Amino acid sequence: MKYTKYIATGVTFSLLSIFALASAATGDVTATGTTIVPTTTSTLEVKGAPRLIKKTTDSVVLEWDSVLNASAYIVKYSKSSVANSTDPVAQYDNETDQVTTTGAVITKLSSTNEKLAPATSYYFSLVAIDKDGKESDTFSDELMVTTEATEVTVSSGVTTSDVITALAIKDLVVSDDKTLSLSFNSDLSVDPVQVKITKTSDNSSVLVGTVIQDPTMLNTVVVTTLSALSPASSYTLTVLSAKDSLGNTIQEGVSGLKEFTTAETLKTSTSVVAPTSTADITALSGSVSPESATKVATGAKENLIVFIALILSLGIVYIYRRKLI
Repeated sequence: MKYTKYIATGVTFSLLSIFALASAATGDVTATGTTIVPTTTSTLEVKGAPRLIKKTTDSVVLEWDSVLNASAYIVKYSKSSVANSTDPVAQYDNETDQVTTTGAVITKLSSTNEKLAPATSYYFSLVAIDKDGKESDTFSDELMVTTEATEVTVSSGVTTSDVITALAIKDLVVSDDKTLSLSFNSDLSVDPVQVKITKTSDNSSVLVGTVIQDPTMLNTVVVTTLSALSPASSYTLTVLSAKDSLGNTIQEGVSGLKEFTTAETLKTSTSVVAPTSTADITALSGSVSPESATKVATGAKENLIVFIALILSLGIVYIYRRKLI
């Protein structure tokens, strides 16, 4: 029993070491002498991205879903994307004051106190604050918003009809998870309109099926996608090519960009995108096209003729050999 106190002392030191290692591994506390210093981040989970409610030439209005156990929020933003940055420690240049509501109006850069610029893209993300004032340890998904372009000012003595208006997107309406109505500021020509759609949170592409002009509204096309849009998600539609009835083509930049956010209760499409080729029909239905069927029938007929000719040849050879004998 003379070693009992040494064993007890060893066990005590072992337990203390295990506690210290566990604390360091989880990041919950950091021991400094006899003082326990809490971490500055919180485990609050922030999902999704902020949603765009309204934008002007120099302001952006956002909203987002509430976060469980959060007491406040901060919107962080920059002119460059942090989510798509190759720098693992990239940070946003600007941030709002803490807000207790699930929405914010942003009109300037906090880093320079300058107003938001027209026709400029900004990237927004969100962090939640817990009751102890600690920020969530991760950002929300990112939302890109391009502010409106500067409005044209008509000088004295010049009528609006004298001003040449560039072709631009006027509005976009999401009908269901696979159908969008895209309108322009003037009637379109018969030239095809081409668009692409990307999801803001991960920059993934949404496959576009058809872009068809609305026969009742000459300034509108109906866009049908092959892959479904997600509810309560942000997207960017870019017009790759379009021409109005006067021959003006859409310009690259904000005129051909439109950000939109789908509703939480997004209607499911019941329409089926028509295939554009015989190969597509075969792939979708599993049936054989008439052309392929004709080739199969013709091939079978040719094989039969060859077989009959072979039989006749063998018969002739047999008869000839019999005569020689």
